This record gives sequence, structure tokens and C-alpha cells, in this order.
Amino acid sequence: MKKWGLKSKKKWLPAAVAATALSMATSGCGTLASSHSTATAAGAASSSKPIKVALIPKEIGIPYFSGADQGAQSVASKLHIQLTYNGPTQASAADQVSMINSYVAQGYNVIAVSANDPTSLAPALESAMHRGVKVITWDSDVIPSARQFFVDQATAQGIGTTLVQITADHFKGQKNVEVGILSSTPTNPNQNSWIAVMKQAIQTKYKNLHIVTIQYDQEQPDVGLTAAENMLRAYPQMKAIISPDSVGVPAAAEAVEKLGLKGKVFVTGLADPIQMKQYVNDGTVQEFVLWDVPKLGALTMYVARAVADGTMPANGTFKCALGTFKVQNHVVLLGNPTVFTKANINSANY
Repeated sequence: MKKWGLKSKKKWLPAAVAATALSMATSGCGTLASSHSTATAAGAASSSKPIKVALIPKEIGIPYFSGADQGAQSVASKLHIQLTYNGPTQASAADQVSMINSYVAQGYNVIAVSANDPTSLAPALESAMHRGVKVITWDSDVIPSARQFFVDQATAQGIGTTLVQITADHFKGQKNVEVGILSSTPTNPNQNSWIAVMKQAIQTKYKNLHIVTIQYDQEQPDVGLTAAENMLRAYPQMKAIISPDSVGVPAAAEAVEKLGLKGKVFVTGLADPIQMKQYVNDGTVQEFVLWDVPKLGALTMYVARAVADGTMPANGTFKCALGTFKVQNHVVLLGNPTVFTKANINSANY
């Protein structure tokens, strides 16, 4: 069995500081910018006052989050950010809460977290804000009252509809195509919102598809492989597996190969290109979806800097060295997802 992440452990690893701000010039941080405006945060335009940012993923040891870390590290020093990237060794909201409390106690200026649960983290994050710490979420949101901004990789509507459209188009002309969903955890806010959109899209437009089961990989490759195998055995007429989770897609592809169903079961979802190259190139997977993960990590750092400086608009546009991004109700949108096939997957290195 191929391994894509670290095995589950009970404790999270100690933080490792990755970038140290060099400039000693100081500049005060004010309140957030007006509710509708355009903010610019190019490297030299941001405050030169060093700040400490904790970038917390759902789980370490997964290429998706490692890619985001790479993007964040690439811009942190020029934004005068002392960046710590660290997270639980399994998808645990409780471990994230412990880490948040620890970083607040250590005097971090900004907490940037990809939430394992939208509500469990809220008390710790609200307490952090009351103590003057800026809180942003990225990749996976919490309830709005528990953060100041959310850096969103793509809209739920865009992701859910794209995944269903890809699958429905593959089975065009066929009726009642049985589909299994392999998600991460039952409480994951991202996956649940995308699955809700998928169900709605099937009900209203892509009626040739029929979801027969939803299973969970707990963001662990071995759990995902077992779940996918069990789905395929329990539903022998199943023709497709959709996984809105970067662990689940390669796990489903592995299960299809292991059970000799290559070419008979269509696998798609959200996944890291570097994990999927072998499955796309050998024909097990025809196409899947993802966004520019390193860019998501880098954008999170620009937003962290602007929030710390008090220059981040609640609505309007946000400009930085990465481009111009739409901001609506404290949500910063990275952009549209990319569909990966044999034609473009080998050029992606995350």
C-alpha cells in the first residue's frame, strides 16, 4: 500500500520557526480598513514591523498542506513575518485548540488556521481576538464571529458543481449512475459545503447521477483505502467515486487498482497533482480538480500582514504582488479551480 501521509499520533509536534524578520524599523498597526475599498499590500508597501504568524493546517504530513507551507514560506521574510508552520498529526480539532492557546500565550500576532471543525475552535479563537491577536482562517473556515478574515480557495458552488459536472459528462447518455462520496470527516466544513452543492447540482441538473453512500477517510490514507474498498464491495454497481478530499482521491484510485476495476470505476475529486501523477498517467484517473495551493499559502501571508497592519478591506479588492483578489464580507477569494488531466498534470509540482 502506498503511503501519502504520516500515521496517526496523539500529540502535535513542537513548532519550528521558519523565517525570521530582519528589519528593525517599526510602524504602528491601526484598525481594519473601511468596509469597501481597495487595499494594496505589495512587499515594500507593507509595514516593516516584524510580526509572528502561526500557520496551522488541519494536519501535517499531507502534501496539500505542505504545498501551502511552501507558498507561505516563499513570501514570509519579505513581508517581515516570522512564520511558524505546525499542526496536529491527525485531523483533530482539540489538538488545534491546544495549539491556538499555546501560540496566543507565546505572543503571536496572527493566528492563521485551517479549521478541522467550524465551531469547536470558536471559543479559543474568540478569546485570542479579545486578547488583541488577529485571527484569520484559510482553506477551511470557522463561524464568522471567530475570525476576522477567511482566505477561501474557491467558492463551494464552483467546486461542488465542477466535480459533479466532470462525473456527469463522463457518463453522458447513461442513467442512474451510482456514485460514492469519500469525504474526510463528518464535521469538516469544507467537505460538507461542497457535498451539499453536489447534491443540489445532481437534483437540479445532473440527474443521471445517484449518490448511494458517503464514507470518510479521517484524513488518513489507510483509512481511506479501506473505506473505498468497502464501498466498492458493498455497491458492486457503483460506477464512480467522488472525493472532495486530497487524501481520498489517491486512496480511491488505489482501491480501484487493487480490486481490478481500472477503467470500470471513474474516480475524481480534489487532490494534489504530485500525488495523482501516477494514476492519471496510467489511466486510472482521467481528471480531477484543485487550485494553486502554494499561491493559497502565499496569499494567506499577504492577508495576515494586511490584517496586522489594519489595511485589509472587508469588501472590495485586495492587491498584492500575487495579483488582485475579490473580498466580500471578510472573505478573500483565491480564484477558480483548475481541472487536471494528462495534458497539464506533469507541470504541477505540489
